[in-house]
Amino acid sequence: MKLTNTIRDAFVRAAMNDVPTVDFEEQYRKLMTDDAVAQLPPAVRKLWDNKATRDYVHLAQVGDRYRSFHAYVPGMRDYKPSAEAAEKGTALKVQKEAQEAKQRQLRENLKSAAYSVSTRKALVDMLPEFEKYLPADEAAANRSLPVIANLVADFSKAGWPKGKKPAK
Repeated sequence: MKLTNTIRDAFVRAAMNDVPTVDFEEQYRKLMTDDAVAQLPPAVRKLWDNKATRDYVHLAQVGDRYRSFHAYVPGMRDYKPSAEAAEKGTALKVQKEAQEAKQRQLRENLKSAAYSVSTRKALVDMLPEFEKYLPADEAAANRSLPVIANLVADFSKAGWPKGKKPAK
């Protein structure tokens, strides 16, 4: 079977989905939330601990919101993590970036291998351990594509193209 770019990309995606990852972002959110809760005044802490009143406590953002490595923690806008929490948070960020770099490298290496051959057999010969991520035949590869029936009819019922009266 001849490999298409769609099959190659699906192969790389499927193999990468089996690479275990650690959710450093969730660890960061838990670390910062626990640190912020520890810094709350007793009256506010009482509100936070009660699930019925937790929504009344202001949440402040901490971290890098543009890189999705941030948390919303209870407290005022000027919340500053403790030195220990800040140090651990920085370590988690470094670990996350290292994990992402390693995954990027794995993905690029696998993609290079997949794009260096033109048939399924050649790819299986090169990487026999990864055969389970390839479709068995062309029919199986095409079966995974979505089938859209009556697309034109549905568009026509919706008034497509503009200015045309909807079909009855």
